[in-house]
Parts: sequence; C-alpha cells; structure tokens
Amino acid sequence: MITKIKRYYLFFGPEEYLKTKRIKSLISAVVEKGYEDFDCNYFEGRGLDATVLVNAASSPPSGSPLRVVVLRNLDKVTPRGLNLIERFIDSIPDYTTLIMTSEKIDRRKKIFKTLYKDEKACVRFNLPTPRKAVEFIAESAKQLNISIEPEAINYLVETIGPDVGRLDQELTKLALYVGPKATIRKDDVALLCGAGSIGTVFDLPQKIVSGDAKGSLVLLNSLLSAKQSEGRILFRIKDYFLKLNTVKALDMSAWVLRKKYGMLEKTAVNICQTAKRLSEICIINCLHHTYQCEISLKSAGLKKDIVLFDLISRLVLEVKEE
Repeated sequence: MITKIKRYYLFFGPEEYLKTKRIKSLISAVVEKGYEDFDCNYFEGRGLDATVLVNAASSPPSGSPLRVVVLRNLDKVTPRGLNLIERFIDSIPDYTTLIMTSEKIDRRKKIFKTLYKDEKACVRFNLPTPRKAVEFIAESAKQLNISIEPEAINYLVETIGPDVGRLDQELTKLALYVGPKATIRKDDVALLCGAGSIGTVFDLPQKIVSGDAKGSLVLLNSLLSAKQSEGRILFRIKDYFLKLNTVKALDMSAWVLRKKYGMLEKTAVNICQTAKRLSEICIINCLHHTYQCEISLKSAGLKKDIVLFDLISRLVLEVKEE
C-alpha cells in the first residue's frame, strides 16, 4: 500500500468536499492512529513561508510509515514561494507525500507544468451533475443505514443543488430529524430544508407558472421568514424563466435540456411542458419583470420583500392572462 503512494498529489477543482474526503482517506492510509499531530502538517497558501513547508516535508515521520504534508490553496502562494516548491518537487523524500489543493490551475505556470509531469498525481474534482449528486446521496444513505425515498432524494438535490458537502450535511440533519427507524420523505425535506411543509425555493417558480397566486405569495413569505436571501429567491425565478425561454426558442426536448444543463429528468419534463403551454410573449414579459425586479433589488428604493411580492404578483398575472 505504502509503495503505491506518490511523492506528491495535486487535487484541484471547485468541489471542496470531495477533495477533503480524499485527503482524509490518504492520511488514514499512511499515518498511524495517534500520530496525526506528529506526522501530519497543514499549511495555507495565502501568506505561506515556503521554507517552513519544505523543512516540515523534509523531516522523517515520528511513528508512521509516511509523513503527510497538506498545502491548501496552492494558487494563493506567492511567486517566490511557488518557485521554491517547484524546485522541491523532485527532492521530496521517500518518507513524505505532499498533497496540494487548488481551486484553479494555470498550466502555463512552471509549478503546474512540473506537477503535470505525473498526470496521474493531478486529479480534478468537478461539481457533480444533479444525477451524480442523487447517486451520491443514495450511496451515502446506504452506507449510513438511512432510509430515504427516491422522490425525497431528488427533491433534496433540486433544493440544495449538487454541492455534495451541503447535501451530506442536510442528509445527516434529516436522519436526526426523522429518527433511526423512520424513512425520510419529501415532506421532511421541505420542512427541514425549505420554508416548512409548503415547500422550498425550488417550488416557487412552479407555483407561479401554475397561476397559484395565493400559494406563491404564502411560500414567498415563508421563505423570507426562514431567512432565505432575496438574491437566491430571485435567481431561482430568473433561472427558471431563462430555461423556459431557451426551450421555447429552440423547441428543445426534455432529453436535450437534461444533457445541456445536467438536470434531473422530472425537472426537465416539467420545464418543457410549461414552455409548450406558455406563449413566447408571456415568457419574455416574465423575464422583463424579473430583470426590472433585479434592478430594484440593487437600488435603495423599496424594501426588498415588497419588490419580490410585487414581482410574483406580476408574474402570476402574466401567466393567468394566457
């Protein structure tokens, strides 16, 4: 096992949770239990004194097969520090593995050219698609012996997004909420992760396009009471109508929509059915109201909640006039 560990790794990309999980897995594999404080060192890229990192990486482990040195945010290291680390790469001792993380990489820089001499040591961690996020939740629930309905998994991903770190946290909260012997259902997700049993921010655009003025306004009020940000609420509404506009303009099928945006099948079908039902003028008018609301939210005029209530009233009116 130890002989398979490389002298260095570069984990990069926007998915922080999976990067952290991979680092913990490596540490667990090569650092003896009880020696974590002695044989594992952590450094942050911003403000790093690279000589301290090199000295730590050059020190033999105290009681483990390997010393692990973790450097987070390599892209934040100063040019001078990057130069020192780049020269150290080929001199990393056999008893050390250096793990570096970075959100973005610039392959033109010398440090990344050097690291990419071993492409297998450089691993990209992208945000998963909604489908992959659903698979992640299902697998996590299985490992934790948590019972959760497939509909609840889809609803959780649609509500939270494909951030597996947040999804994992929400799954843990839901498991504690329903108890060890109960099954997590869609209503549990809405109650714990949204604005109560009436739904989440994801449900708001669907209530609007169904012409449910009362339901839309009640849900908006609950979302605001639950401290959902006005910006997030507006983003969800705007994103929904932008997708409606794309489907309408290109006569896009649900299958193509899923492939283009990586969304779940049920969501894609809903958007396509709604786009067929609403006219092009209606969708464009709704987008116009949304952009006006966005400008109003950024100004110092009306209170933000009033602006959103006005927007939803206008949108529902447009839909009802179809």
